[in-house]
Amino acid sequence: MKYNYVIFGAPQDLYKISYNDINNLSNACYLYRNIDSDSRILSDLYRLHTTPRINRIINLPMQKLWNCMIFRHTFLEDRPLCFIFFSEKYKMIKNGFVEYLKDKYSHSKFVYFYQDLVSLPRELSVIQIKSKFDMVLSFDQEDAEKYGLFYYPLVYSPFDVPEDESIKQSDIYFVGKAKNRFEDIVLAYEKLRSAGLKCDFHIVGVAPKDRKYANEIDYCIQMPYIENLKRIKKTKCLLEIMQVGGHGYTLRTCEAIMYDKKIITNNPEIEKAPFYSSECIQTFKSVQQIDPNFIFKEPISVDYNYKEELSPVHLLEFIDREIQKI
Repeated sequence: MKYNYVIFGAPQDLYKISYNDINNLSNACYLYRNIDSDSRILSDLYRLHTTPRINRIINLPMQKLWNCMIFRHTFLEDRPLCFIFFSEKYKMIKNGFVEYLKDKYSHSKFVYFYQDLVSLPRELSVIQIKSKFDMVLSFDQEDAEKYGLFYYPLVYSPFDVPEDESIKQSDIYFVGKAKNRFEDIVLAYEKLRSAGLKCDFHIVGVAPKDRKYANEIDYCIQMPYIENLKRIKKTKCLLEIMQVGGHGYTLRTCEAIMYDKKIITNNPEIEKAPFYSSECIQTFKSVQQIDPNFIFKEPISVDYNYKEELSPVHLLEFIDREIQKI
């Protein structure tokens, strides 16, 4: 590859795991801390100085002073740099970090990756982002087409999920925020439970007064990602009910592929995917179309033969190839 890659990623476990293959490369690094320092005092000062809650009341000055402490990594080979920003890094961008890097590394390239829908509320508009970056990616095919972005699906790296004997085996597993799909989630639960399946359902963001089957469904604030993987390990099939307006392969799809699980999904694009198999993937438009018998049909052993293609290394290869054309 032509470039050394610097990914300004997220600190959550799901992203660290998804991008873990990057750690095996000499020409790439994944940075998730706010500043590149082991000092607890400096890290606390940064959070205090840049916290949105305080800055909504009073815009604290001198925040650009932190820019020199965000990236201090060195590479073995001297190559031009390509900086990749996750969409949640708006604070860095608003504080002039992109301009700081452009001044310091004049031959560098800049990439921005939407890993959620462009239409979600954000501090910076897609127009502002496109004006600052050489290349803007989206994991959603419709967003990529609508806003003139490059399309690239989500990535995922292999991970050895620890065993947890406290988690029971299930036939089908769902976890997700209620958002605009709560009614469908409950209908799916009713249909699958009435078919005699062992359901492991966890729903985030539902007010106590609205919680149906509260003695059977786990209504939680947030599930740690490692626990999510432990539950995936103990189930036969994943259930995905996408938020309205979503397209593209999701994290649930990546998990199904990586951990050899069947998936039932209303993803409208998945039948076009190179890994699609009607034996491993059931699609539906209406919850009533879900066939519970699918879970027990052959093949019992699932393999999409697509794990290696999910690697974030291929994302860097794609960027390396396409950005030289711009």
